[in-house]
Amino acid sequence: MAEVKREQPQLPDGWSELRKAKASANTGWAYYRDLVKLLHKEIGEEKTANILSKLMEANARKYVKSSMEMFGIKGNDAWSLASYFKLATGDIIGYKAELIQEGPKKVAYRLYPPCLWFPDLDIPASFCEAEDSFELEAARIINPKIKVTSTSLMTRGDPYCEVVFEEVD
Repeated sequence: MAEVKREQPQLPDGWSELRKAKASANTGWAYYRDLVKLLHKEIGEEKTANILSKLMEANARKYVKSSMEMFGIKGNDAWSLASYFKLATGDIIGYKAELIQEGPKKVAYRLYPPCLWFPDLDIPASFCEAEDSFELEAARIINPKIKVTSTSLMTRGDPYCEVVFEEVD
């Protein structure tokens, strides 16, 4: 059969690099959201939460140290670790995020709605708790003396998600 040469499809005008990056990110998060919901349907809440926890721990081991270096974060205190999350999840992923210094060694990291991963908040809170394994593993890697506590979750009905990083002796 003879090969037919055709013009390759191109995106219409107006697709800037920023627009392409946003579309790519939205697609990736939609795929993640759909996978989590399929796992929930097929294998149940507990097994899905266990898988998410393992995934997040592995991701922390893979990305935290190198990303902190790329972001120029040099410390290993609670503020430095929380700063990583504010930059990675807020500035890079696109959540509205802020850090609140609650004490000399205590920092709250807060994410405001909408949830970019699960905008309908239609997953069990246990999945968000499992995703917090990333923060727990990151603290273990960066400074095991940092205690990580999830204090609020939108999937529990809270107005925002919040994780507190506190240096303990």
